[in-house]
Amino acid sequence: MVKNGSNLFFGKALCMTCHLGPNFTDSQFHNLGVGWDAAANKMKDEGRVKISGKAEDTGAFKTPTVRDVAKHAPYMHDGSVATLKDVVEHYNKAGNPNPHLDPRMVKLNLSATEVDELVAFMEALNGEGYQDTVPTAFPQ
Repeated sequence: MVKNGSNLFFGKALCMTCHLGPNFTDSQFHNLGVGWDAAANKMKDEGRVKISGKAEDTGAFKTPTVRDVAKHAPYMHDGSVATLKDVVEHYNKAGNPNPHLDPRMVKLNLSATEVDELVAFMEALNGEGYQDTVPTAFPQ
């Protein structure tokens, strides 16, 4: 299962597009559609645009590492995604459409088994031997 998940991570699931290198991150900023309010036609959190002033950074947040990712629920910049499986499902459906969605967000067409295999691989990226403190609150 983990081996299949690894093959998916570096292949069909396109995870390595942003989660690459020894730290499994490109350290860049991307809009994944998290926090899009379709009724209001805007992001609930403006993201990187507040710093950069560039419209294309609207709703963009820094790519986190996936090392130890299974230890850090809830997920996304705002804690709005409860489980790692839910994160994979978010990517599988290409995020939430919005005017600033990263063009790399495409439907992955992963099967339920492939989603589980991908989660198993990411759980295998957990390490041991140091103290890691999980945040107790998220920005509102």
